[in-house]
Amino acid sequence: MQPPLQAQGAMANVAAILTVPCSAGRRPKRSSQPRGCGSVSVSVSVRASSGANTVTLLDYGAGNVRSVRNAIRYLGFDIRDVQSPEDIVAAERLVFPGVGAFGSAMDVLNRTGMANALREYIQRDRPFLGICLGLQLLFDSSEENGPVSGLGVIPGVVRRFDSSNGLIVPHIGWNALQITKDTPLLQGADGQHVYFVHSYRVLPSDANRNWISSICNYGDSFISSISMGNIQAVQFHPEKSGATGLSILKEFLRPNSLGTKVPARRKASKLAKRVIACLDVRSNDKGDLVVTKGDQYDVRDHTSSKEVPILAVKEHLVNAGVEVRV
Repeated sequence: MQPPLQAQGAMANVAAILTVPCSAGRRPKRSSQPRGCGSVSVSVSVRASSGANTVTLLDYGAGNVRSVRNAIRYLGFDIRDVQSPEDIVAAERLVFPGVGAFGSAMDVLNRTGMANALREYIQRDRPFLGICLGLQLLFDSSEENGPVSGLGVIPGVVRRFDSSNGLIVPHIGWNALQITKDTPLLQGADGQHVYFVHSYRVLPSDANRNWISSICNYGDSFISSISMGNIQAVQFHPEKSGATGLSILKEFLRPNSLGTKVPARRKASKLAKRVIACLDVRSNDKGDLVVTKGDQYDVRDHTSSKEVPILAVKEHLVNAGVEVRV
């Protein structure tokens, strides 16, 4: 396979070894160079700082992930292989380059206890990067030799490309990303070509819309990447996608790339939000019942008084999410 111009130089020291296509069904053909890839120049040769240069790799033995290993090492990181479910839970950063068939992968993960470890790791919002089948396994189920249940992290069903209208399946080759959500992982990747090898995909829906960070078109629009907090996954192969792909890997692997989940927003009210850690209710010198915590707030509504500030304490605290017990 001849890499695009952007890959020349950037991957000069990376062995050109193809992974087994994730659910592709046959070995990939030679691909042609996509247009526009020669205009990108990215510096990707880095060395991680001491103590932060190890990434955990989940290689469950279903296929060849050697090119992923080469790319990670090229970027200056060491690799720790998962040997047990405990290794997943303890990982600082986890890369899951899934290859092979959906059902076979889930069988291995369930049999070894790694499926529950993955769910726990992801539920804790730990840094995770799924690649190809590593993205598909996050969804509810797959129709490949199934239905087969997945990890159930993201709503959706993995289905085969529709070839009834002459679409060539598997989808093999370069295709352009359409970014749908701003995320550091895909910064500068909008419109860039990345490399795909797959026969199955997940379609966007209202149920998984918040997870989607990019889509791609092949017959129809399918999910090419997801992002939520520290959970990232891509349908394409970044290790085969030249400088663009290496930049994506680099962004995930760098020590300060941790994301954060956006907290749920409450409906705004006209009152300022204030959380009072503890409440003391007593009578002041005038006999008024007041709530004290540094300041005094009159619980009674003295509308005729200009000296005592009026504050609807109950409404104020309820809007702040505080339960008041007297």
